[in-house]
Amino acid sequence: MPEASGLYANIPQVFWWFCRQGYGSDHPPKMPLRDTQADMPKSVAFRTIGCRLNQCETAQMQEALLAAGYRLVGWDRPATVRVVNTCTVTAKSDRTCRHEIRAAKRFDPDCLMVVTGCFAQVSPEAAAVVSGVDLVLGNLDKLRLAEHLAERLGAGGSRGSGTRGRSAPPGEPGAPDGSGAPTATTTPAVAATPPVVVTPYPDRPSFEGGLFTRFHGYTRAFLKIQNGCDSSCAYCIVPRARGPARSMRRAEVLEQVRLLAARGYREVVLTGIDLGSWGHDTGEGTLAGLLEALLAEGGAGRYRLSSIEPLEVDTALLDVIGQAGDRVAHHFHLPLQSGSDAVLRRMGRPYSSAEYVEVVDELARRFPQATLGADVIAGFPGETDEEFEQTFTLIEQSMLNYLHVFSYSDRPGTRAASMAPKITPQALRERSMRLIALGTRKKDAFRDSLRGTEQRVLVLKERTPDGRLVGLTGNYVEVLVSDDSLANRFARVRLRGRLQEERWECDLLQAEENADIPGGQEGVTRDLRAATGSSEEQV
Repeated sequence: MPEASGLYANIPQVFWWFCRQGYGSDHPPKMPLRDTQADMPKSVAFRTIGCRLNQCETAQMQEALLAAGYRLVGWDRPATVRVVNTCTVTAKSDRTCRHEIRAAKRFDPDCLMVVTGCFAQVSPEAAAVVSGVDLVLGNLDKLRLAEHLAERLGAGGSRGSGTRGRSAPPGEPGAPDGSGAPTATTTPAVAATPPVVVTPYPDRPSFEGGLFTRFHGYTRAFLKIQNGCDSSCAYCIVPRARGPARSMRRAEVLEQVRLLAARGYREVVLTGIDLGSWGHDTGEGTLAGLLEALLAEGGAGRYRLSSIEPLEVDTALLDVIGQAGDRVAHHFHLPLQSGSDAVLRRMGRPYSSAEYVEVVDELARRFPQATLGADVIAGFPGETDEEFEQTFTLIEQSMLNYLHVFSYSDRPGTRAASMAPKITPQALRERSMRLIALGTRKKDAFRDSLRGTEQRVLVLKERTPDGRLVGLTGNYVEVLVSDDSLANRFARVRLRGRLQEERWECDLLQAEENADIPGGQEGVTRDLRAATGSSEEQV
């Protein structure tokens, strides 16, 4: 979601999702028997924790290692190298990362364990002392992973002695040179710790990362087109973890989407820390203009925007989305954090509650079936009962139809950590539970309103235990499809009934034969009404 803008500065909806997948389990999988293939040199396994930017950067690292001769293996297989790409959006997320690292090393004790990502960038020494860690790389350094591994591993893929040290702070021997590449230094005090290579962000960093062609393990592709944040929200550590705001060049965005479309990715999710600020630093226009150019080129069959700041949803962007029909997903996530103007000011948020509601109302007016979500923090320091009720009432009366709710907890290194008074644990629980219950009611009511509607779905390669494929609508409803020929294709469906796990039974209506939709033209469709026996009377 950009939390300094959406998906970040609110804290760990990302961790809720990963925990739901079982990634935070206290019971790591049993160690599989090593087979001949698994013992081959230079295999690498990745675990990505956190946001879509991390997932995109993992894809970039994977591409580089494949080019260097590595073989990708699943996380449940032994590997020469294991990479944990971490998040640090909350103190809780740091704990999750440490647990994941230790569990992975117990699972595969012979691996070379690399820790990278935001936890490594913000707290490199803390990452280095986690049991089992062999190398720590910051965010600017992880895309040079292949080079660092070449220094650590011999030609045959065996572990070398390496350099036991850390990156020196600027001004010390071994500090980053003029090229920005840090050099390791060894001192007796840190001789027992792994190498730590963390390059500090310059005042005006360039957009980092090369193009990639595959998004391993996903039917859809996430594309990082923006990184960093210039805001200073009181609760958010992301500017320290990701640096100043910067944008991917327009020509590179277009080329990257061409590469992904050529590989068969039908949906591309455009993501960033502060997505709506794309182009502000390069002078190449706005997010609306970029999206218009992508749509004009064809390429992906559908684009989706990740979390975006409310005031960055302007008329130009709404017009482009409206003209695109269902080629842009009607799924909008706008971080709210609080419905109290006084709390928003203490948080350092750049909008009022009235401005937020105005944006949500306009989205609901233009796109009546859109999924409209928000992040909200319960119990920010100093939040009074009255201020909480203002938040509750705003959400209750708004057109929002799902929530990510977070109980405030101090994040060391943020301004909010020193703010007082703190809300009592009991009040935090009560406020959070009320908001969660409200979000559930609004989500259920919205989902029920979709019964009988026709939706365009991308059928994923994901399967349920009973063998059916999972499809995803533009407004982020999951449906179940029994026709295997539709995998990685778009189809029209009618929503029939909601299952307990919130997925939908549906009737297949049409399948798009040309899922690529070249040149922005609509694909040829195959009518499925006769095949499925669906009819208006059955709805």
